[in-house]
Amino acid sequence: MYIWFIIFVIGAISSFGFAPFHFFPLTIFSYVLLIYFFKNIKKEKKKIFLYAFLFSLGKHIGLLYWIGISFQTANSGGYLIGGLAVIILSGFLSIFLALSFYFLFKFNKSYTNIHFGIYFIFIFTIFDWFKGNILWGFPWTPISTLWTFSNFSLYPFSVFGVWGYCLITYSLIISFYYIFFSFKKSVFFLLPFLFSNLVFPNFLGIVEKNIDTISVRIVQPNIKQEDKWNKEKLIQNYEKLTRLITLPGYDKTDLIILPETAINFNIDKLNESNHKYDFGLDYIKNIIIGALRTKKKDNEINIFNSLYLIRTQNESTLYHDKLKLVPFGEFIPFRKFLNLNKLTSGQLDFSKGEEAKYFKFSPRINILPLICYEVIFPELTSGLNNNYNLIVNITNDAWYRNSSGPYQHFSHSKIRAVMEGTTLIRAANTGVSGIISPKGITISKLSLGKEGIIDYRLNIKKIKTVYSNFRERIFYLIMLTLFILIYFPFFYNKYKKVN
Repeated sequence: MYIWFIIFVIGAISSFGFAPFHFFPLTIFSYVLLIYFFKNIKKEKKKIFLYAFLFSLGKHIGLLYWIGISFQTANSGGYLIGGLAVIILSGFLSIFLALSFYFLFKFNKSYTNIHFGIYFIFIFTIFDWFKGNILWGFPWTPISTLWTFSNFSLYPFSVFGVWGYCLITYSLIISFYYIFFSFKKSVFFLLPFLFSNLVFPNFLGIVEKNIDTISVRIVQPNIKQEDKWNKEKLIQNYEKLTRLITLPGYDKTDLIILPETAINFNIDKLNESNHKYDFGLDYIKNIIIGALRTKKKDNEINIFNSLYLIRTQNESTLYHDKLKLVPFGEFIPFRKFLNLNKLTSGQLDFSKGEEAKYFKFSPRINILPLICYEVIFPELTSGLNNNYNLIVNITNDAWYRNSSGPYQHFSHSKIRAVMEGTTLIRAANTGVSGIISPKGITISKLSLGKEGIIDYRLNIKKIKTVYSNFRERIFYLIMLTLFILIYFPFFYNKYKKVN
C-alpha cells in the first residue's frame, strides 16, 4: 500500500521539472528510478501498469492542477468539481505513460542490451505523440517542454520540433539508466542530446534576417476574471483599459496590442464617438484588440472568439477567428449527451474559425494572429508556408490566477517562437505578457499579476529554421528508422525459421 503512495508522490515531485520551477533533474531521474524499479518486478506486468499509472497521475496533477482553479473562478462547481475534472483529465493522460512502461517490459527480455534503449525511446515518444494529438489534442505536457528555461536548451526545437525533442529527451533519460552497467551504451544514448545542443547550433548556423523596426505597446490591464464581466465594475475596467492605451507616447506607437476579449462590446461600436475618443483612435496608427464577433445565419447566431487588427490610417479592419477552441471552456464536447454549462459566460457554444490567415501589416511585415493556446498547435498554420515574420499571441489566463498555468503558457510561446524562428509578441490580461526573440530570448516582460504596459522599439528578426522548412518530416523519418531497427530483427528471424 505504501509503495503506491510513494510512487504517486515521486510522480508529483517530477512535475517540478517543468515551468515555472525548471528543476529538470527531478523529472529525468524519476524516470530512471522507475525503470530500475520495474526491472526488478518485470514479471508482474499488471503491477508495472498500475505503478506507472500512479506515477503519471501524480505528475499530471502536479502539472495541470491549475485547470481546477478555473472552475472556482467561473463559479462552476468550485474547487470540488474543478479538482474532479483535473483528476479525470490526468487519469486519461496517465494511461499513455502506463502503457509505455507496460509494453517496454512486456516485449523485452533483456534490460541491458542496446535494443532495450532503442525500444524505450521509440515507445515513449510515440505514446507522448498520441497523448498530444488524439481527440481535440492537448500537447501541453510533452517531456520536451522541460527545456524552456534558456535559449541554449530551446535550440533543438528549431530543428526537431516538440516531438523530435521528446525523442532526444528520452534518449538522455535512458543514457542515465545505462551508466551503472555500460558506460559505452550510456555515451551512445547521450550523443543525440549533446549533438543537438552543442554541435548543431554551430554546424547548422543561426542566420538572423532583419525585417523591419516598429514601436509597439503591449497593454496588460490585470483585470481579475471575476471582475471582467461584472456589470458593477465594467466602467472601472473600461477606464483602466483606456488609461493604459492612451498613456503618453501612444500616438507615436506603430502598433498597440490588447489581450484576448479585452472589450465587452461589439467591435463595430468603436466607431461611435465616445469609444473613438476614449480609445484615442483618432491618433492611434494600428491596434490589435481581442473581442467577440457575432454572425447571424439562418436565424442562428454564431459567436466567435476573435482578434481584430484595426488600421485607422486606411480605415480598415481585419479579423481572425479562433480555430482551436477550449473544450468545456468555449464549447461542450458531445453536448447532446452532456448536460453541462461551459465555463465562459453565456449558454451558446463558440463557433470555430474557418481557416488560418496572416495580416499584411506593412510592405515588409506579415503578422500571424494566434489566440490563447493556438500557440501550441503549429500544424494549424502549416498551410501558410511560414509566410509571416511576426507572431502576435493574445490570451486571457486570468482564469488560473497566480498558478503555474500562465507560466507554462508563456514557456510554450517561447517554444513556438524558436520552432518557427519568428519574433513573438504576447499580450495577456493578467500576464505573462512579453516579447520573445526568434532564439527564445525574452526581450521584455510584464510579470504575472502586474498592471502596466510594455513600450518597446522592436527590431523584428527572422531565422529560417530547419523545422520551419521540414515541419514534422524529420521526426517521422527518425521514428521510421527506429521502427525498422526494432522490428527488422524480429521479421528477419521469423523469415529464417519459415525457410
